[in-house]
Amino acid sequence: MDDQGIPHFPGFSAEVTQFLLAERAISGVGIDTHGVDGGSDTTFATNRQILAQQGIVLECLTNLEQLPAIGAQLMIAPLPLQNGSGSPASVLAFVP
Repeated sequence: MDDQGIPHFPGFSAEVTQFLLAERAISGVGIDTHGVDGGSDTTFATNRQILAQQGIVLECLTNLEQLPAIGAQLMIAPLPLQNGSGSPASVLAFVP
């Protein structure tokens, strides 16, 4: 948080998310912070763009530096909650 109480942490910009969806046909994004949108982004552009495409948003991931740039497969097991805006999930990465 800065002096005005605005959080600052890394995330995906709206432009990068749009590029990834259009040019790389991604099905979701994951990040090690507690939000895929940057801390000072109050529009939640990445969340909105990914979810509008029925994609998945994963936050608070760990050990991402151990994954290869390509080739890993994920197994995602969300807790099936009703009437919520999100859910805790277990995420496992299988590395070739």
